[in-house]
Parts: sequence; structure tokens; C-alpha cells
Amino acid sequence: MSSDNPLKILKPLEARFKCHDANDVFMKDITSFGMKGYDEATHVIIGCPQDQGVRRNCGRVGAAGAPTAIRKALYQYKAPLDHAGVKLCDMGDVDVLGELETIHERQRRVVRRILEDGKRVLVFGGGNDISYPDARALAEAEGEIAAVNVDAHLDMRKASEPHSGTPYRQLLDDGFLKPENFHEVGIQPHANSPEYLRQAQDMGVNICTLAMARRHGWMAVLENLLAALERKPFFAGLDMDAIRASDAPGVSALAAVGLTGWEAMEFAAGCRHGARIFEITETNPEHDMDGRTVRLAASVALSWLYGLS
Repeated sequence: MSSDNPLKILKPLEARFKCHDANDVFMKDITSFGMKGYDEATHVIIGCPQDQGVRRNCGRVGAAGAPTAIRKALYQYKAPLDHAGVKLCDMGDVDVLGELETIHERQRRVVRRILEDGKRVLVFGGGNDISYPDARALAEAEGEIAAVNVDAHLDMRKASEPHSGTPYRQLLDDGFLKPENFHEVGIQPHANSPEYLRQAQDMGVNICTLAMARRHGWMAVLENLLAALERKPFFAGLDMDAIRASDAPGVSALAAVGLTGWEAMEFAAGCRHGARIFEITETNPEHDMDGRTVRLAASVALSWLYGLS
């Protein structure tokens, strides 16, 4: 590895996950941590534990604690009998010192390097603003890409500085994503500016509202979505506020209605073979109930890695 290797800016986890029973294998037992297991890994976890973008967007903060909380839940789950060729390495967290723009640049460099090393990336946010550096890194590594944002919100606002409501507008305006290759799924019109909805439609962004998903059926929506996405390398982002509050109470912006937790897992499983990056954002442990949202986020991660059992 060269001296300017961006992976060196990651903060490795403590080596505290130990196997204790050969007949009772947990996710922690089949995961490597840090550079020791990186070269052999097929899938790499990184975290971005910050919610500066949420704060700038006047949301309720707390998502900074999500990467640690999701990992705690994930590594307490049982490992699948069939690893399906997945070799998982957790590289720790991106350094989140400094302003949001500085953090985004670190995130972009790390994700791009992992992609260029031929691996798939599982990202735990943090705020949804990291969709900009994550998808940009994929575009820089692969050229033309596709992207899907499963979310109650478009996140296509214009603003004087980036925040959790701007990442996809930035990607479009900066030329890293073409509107026709971008899919907004689960959008709830009452949670979005009508003007931004109109702008997205005029640009040619593919929009599937929550009502449309209910009308046509979630599995039919997924089948059509994946058929469109898999023509190109693609980025998949799940903002946990796309999920109804009864299943995901611990998010930055509650949704009274939304997708079910199982539907979110079906989305992740569908993206398993196609998405180069799968990103989970806006989990907020500070406002969770009995760890419900954190455990769901960990279940979504497992669904992307191994499919649904």
C-alpha cells in the first residue's frame, strides 16, 4: 500500500470480537477487522459517525451514534450457514473531525479506494448527506452509474452549503449522475416541497411515490427497479425514515406511514448482487425504542450481504 493510501485515515475498531463457541457462530466470528483481513475481503464495512448535515438541515441530531450501534446489533446476530462467497471486513470509521465538506472528501477518497480494489462497500451513516461522496466515488471509479434513493424525501434541495437534504441535487448538478439513471422510491409528497417535486420530474428523475408502490405492489416495483438499475454499476441508498415509525422509531425524521421493515429488507436483498455500494443512513439511536431501529438496520445489512433466509 502506498504512503498516500486513503484507508490509513480510517479509525480501526478495537479487537474485542472473539469467537467463544465453535457451534454457536456469530457475525463477529466470521468478520475480519482492519487491514489484516482487507486484501481477502469481498465486502467492506465503513462508518461515517456524524450528523452535521442533519443539524444543518434542522433535523433532530443523534445519527452520529448509528455506526457503533448498528455494528453492536450486527455482530450479535448469528452467522449464516452458507456465507455465499462473502468475506466481510470491517475497516472502522472515517475520521469526522472538521467541517462537513472535509468529512465528505475523506469519505469519497476512502470509498473510491475500496471500490478500485474490487470490493463492495457497506456504509453505515450518519446523515444522508454522505450519499454525495459515496455515489460520487462510484462515478469516479466506474464512469456512468445508476442510483436509487429509498426515502420519504427527495433530498434534491438547493442550498448555500451541503446538508442532509442536498446530496442528490449535488450529484445531478455536478454531473456525477444523470437524471434518467436516478430513481427516487418511497417518496411521500407531503414531506417534500411541491416545487422540488416538479423540478425533479422536469429533469427526468424516475419517481415512485409510496402511494404508487402500494398501488402496484412492492415486489412489482422492486422487479422493475432492479431491471433498470442493473444495466450499470449502481449505488443503493436506504434512508431509514422511508420506513414507518412503528418499525423504525429511531430516525432523524419520523414517518407515520412508510415501507415496512420487511420491505426494506427485500429491497436490500434485491440489491445484493448488483449494488457496488449499499448505504444505510439516518438511523438515530438517541430516539430509538428498545433498539428496534438499530436492529432493523443490522437486519437490512444482513439482507444485502446474504439475502433473505
